[in-house]
Amino acid sequence: MIMRLPTALLAVWLCLAQDSSVISLSNGIRFRITQHRDGSTPDSLRVEMKSATGSSFYRIFRDQTGLAVYAYEVALNRLPDGSHFQIVAKPAGDEFAAKFPNADGGKPTPTLAMPLESPPLGEGGQFTVEIPTNPGFFEHRSDVIQVQPDVRAGPSSGSPGSPQPLLRFAALRVSVNDKQVASNNAGRTVVGQFVMFYIPRRGGFFFSTQPVTSRPFAQIGAVDRLELKFTVDNDNYDCIATSNILTQSERGQIWVYHDPNYKPEGSWTKSDPKSRDEFFTAASDSLGWWLP
Repeated sequence: MIMRLPTALLAVWLCLAQDSSVISLSNGIRFRITQHRDGSTPDSLRVEMKSATGSSFYRIFRDQTGLAVYAYEVALNRLPDGSHFQIVAKPAGDEFAAKFPNADGGKPTPTLAMPLESPPLGEGGQFTVEIPTNPGFFEHRSDVIQVQPDVRAGPSSGSPGSPQPLLRFAALRVSVNDKQVASNNAGRTVVGQFVMFYIPRRGGFFFSTQPVTSRPFAQIGAVDRLELKFTVDNDNYDCIATSNILTQSERGQIWVYHDPNYKPEGSWTKSDPKSRDEFFTAASDSLGWWLP
């Protein structure tokens, strides 16, 4: 399949600088996705990642006008043996079209011709998805998706070279003013530089170990091993996990941002994208995964 590009871009040599993101999905699987391409000049395409379900997300490639020139869905699942994983790249189908009806100006967005499945992968295993492009640009693009190590084990776990310590929500239970929030999150662990949880009718709560200039984070979160406490809008939040929340220490203060109007863009907990309004936790190395 050939990627369609607007005429204004035909005189430009497209170049997408290599980018890399680490995401922790709601099913507990951490992965890194890195984009590669041939060439060295600046690029006019912008790549987005949007949540689809608790175990999948969309990769959307947009041109200068904001139109989606290509998109596909990636699902990551743990295999029954508990130690291996499978990555599946799927066409962006009816659910994508319903979620992004004007992604390509009302036309069907170009996508994969058929699903692509990786063999069973261990931690560190990777799977490459080739991205079709206009052959007139003589370029080659690919997404490399790599399963990241499980960092649930101990407080010293972390990613080499991470710019800040990781946070971990393991089977998190949240109480508001001593009343527990209903949770389908039992057993789920998410780890990242930023972690968050969503409470229906209360919005999204986002956490960092360091100040964040792009949003009004406040250093109001007190962590004591398995417990995180903070107060927002005169409501007291008490969060209990099954392993230390800070991966590199037992106690400390963390930064908190509350967006009462936050709504998840997809289902993070079920395969049904319509069932999105329920409690969930998630993690990422970028706030852009959730916030514009």
